[in-house]
Amino acid sequence: MDALQWRLERHALAGAAVTSVADAVDRMVATRAWPSDAADLAVALRVLDPKRDALSQALESGSVVRSYAFRGGSFIFTPSIAADLLMTRTATRIWETKRWQEQGGFAISDWQPLREAMRGILGDGPLTRSQISERLDRIPGLRDLAQAALGAGADSLYKPLHWWGDICFGPTRGTEATFQLADPLQDEPADAAVDEAGRRSIRTYLHSYAPATVDNLAYWLAQGLGVPRRRLLAWIGDLGSEITTIDVDGVPSLALTEDVASIASARSPEILRLLPAFDPWFFGPGTADHRLIPTAQRALASNGYPLVISRGSAVATWRVRAQTVVVKPFVPSSQLPLQLLEDEIKHLARILNKDLDIVVEPQT
Repeated sequence: MDALQWRLERHALAGAAVTSVADAVDRMVATRAWPSDAADLAVALRVLDPKRDALSQALESGSVVRSYAFRGGSFIFTPSIAADLLMTRTATRIWETKRWQEQGGFAISDWQPLREAMRGILGDGPLTRSQISERLDRIPGLRDLAQAALGAGADSLYKPLHWWGDICFGPTRGTEATFQLADPLQDEPADAAVDEAGRRSIRTYLHSYAPATVDNLAYWLAQGLGVPRRRLLAWIGDLGSEITTIDVDGVPSLALTEDVASIASARSPEILRLLPAFDPWFFGPGTADHRLIPTAQRALASNGYPLVISRGSAVATWRVRAQTVVVKPFVPSSQLPLQLLEDEIKHLARILNKDLDIVVEPQT
């Protein structure tokens, strides 16, 4: 068994590329939205006929959406995956804590009037934070939220609205974010609904990132205002026979039972890919997963260095400087499959629509 080969194919990094942005995003489950050029490239690398503006077009059409999710950042998902993952973010009810309310400048009693008011405020289309603030200032009973919607703690006000599915990000205007309406107004999700969304989210994750450890799942769903670990473990237990534990180099790892046979039969050809900063290949499992990146180089991924993978594991950094791709290996360059590297740079050149040379810097 080659544990990463099946995952490479699921991520459209090996085998056949996908034909749509939505399919690419679905396979990655969630894609970090910033920096936008990295998100564009993460999608383009996986699509059969890549176009650099394809992601923005998909966002405009609604086939994918952008919303606040993990660790305070914005991510891109398909609508169905967003509904489940964002609902799991409500498990902590963090907005009820005194610290969160003080940070955002609101009271619990403000929530329902605010949710209802946002239907009218955003009814004619996306608005910036300042425009939302101006409209709140005109509403008796909500004027005290005008500054809260604009100030340093404003995202404490907006994030729960994303998690509940009320709003999502709209098109960026220059350097300013906008927000737009998402689904019709619903009640806050009950515990049973959150639990079911959590179980679906685990299934979705394992169908793209198996074999995965419990720590991988905890990074995905529990860190950064996420699900309490005990609740995550309960969801895993609830899935029972739908999940199988398999041994990967002595490490107990989880997979959907329906995927175990195809994971076991996967075999790895020689494959090399250039991945952009913060690619889901690393940020789905977490950069602490040493199967994907050597521990000594973990900080490179965390700090947003684009990485070269060989058979799924990081082997070098890369960057474009003018018309040259500069590759800096972790190992002596003689161990890099140079022909595959040249082929991948030709693929990158087609996506970027520019001629590119290659320079491999010596290992230091």
